[in-house]
Amino acid sequence: MNSWKNEQSTKLQRLKISDLLKQYGSYKLNRPLEDLTKEQAHYLIDALLTGNLEKLKEKKVLLSATNSTSLQRRISTESQSLKYRVSGGGHFYTYTNFRTSVGGKLLEYKMEGSEILYQIIEVDKEISPEVLKKYSLTIQKIEE
Repeated sequence: MNSWKNEQSTKLQRLKISDLLKQYGSYKLNRPLEDLTKEQAHYLIDALLTGNLEKLKEKKVLLSATNSTSLQRRISTESQSLKYRVSGGGHFYTYTNFRTSVGGKLLEYKMEGSEILYQIIEVDKEISPEVLKKYSLTIQKIEE
């Protein structure tokens, strides 16, 4: 009957939590959003909307961004991510297959009609030359 409570949180819940956490820049969640259940996400959203940060800090759901070593490790890992501009007029599935094969996250794209002009993706590590050769796309590393 209450089995939904133990299911993984929805994408919409995770997006809402991310948006709410941006309002509290000095705090971060104690675990990845993907690990939250629907019930946990529900209560977290409620607490963030009502501004009940003390309760979240007391239960160690929220951590101070400056005091958490595991959080600092996660932040430094995120800062090492690489961005690539992918173009070349390939079919939608070519872009999708490429992005999933490199574990990329879609950050931005531009289309003209049904044609993809480019995508900007973010990956955790360099894309191997073998993978670059496999796809008939133009792939450029974006230097920041």
